[in-house]
Amino acid sequence: MTLSAFLTARLDEDEARAVAEELRRGSGALDETHAGEVERTFTPARLKAEVDAKRRLLRLAYEATGLDMDKDLERAVNAREDSGVAFVGERMLQALALPYADHPDYDEAWRP
Repeated sequence: MTLSAFLTARLDEDEARAVAEELRRGSGALDETHAGEVERTFTPARLKAEVDAKRRLLRLAYEATGLDMDKDLERAVNAREDSGVAFVGERMLQALALPYADHPDYDEAWRP
């Protein structure tokens, strides 16, 4: 599994959770154990907005996979695997994957 595929799958899961929570809240299923600041802060709408923002970052990171992290916006011409140079896009993807490091499909090689 690639890092991009891993992130896409996790974002799909997060979005599904947001939709399920939205349906649960709409059903009036909230009780006292779900009340409070966390309940008001982490709303389904906010989670969906975060998923959307992360999907945009994922696309930007993909576009940046050829940008050399150490050279000001210089485009690398060799394949990433051959160069051994740290690329902006790859580092962005690794950072986006960190919150999912406890997932069984997470590859420790992705850790920044």
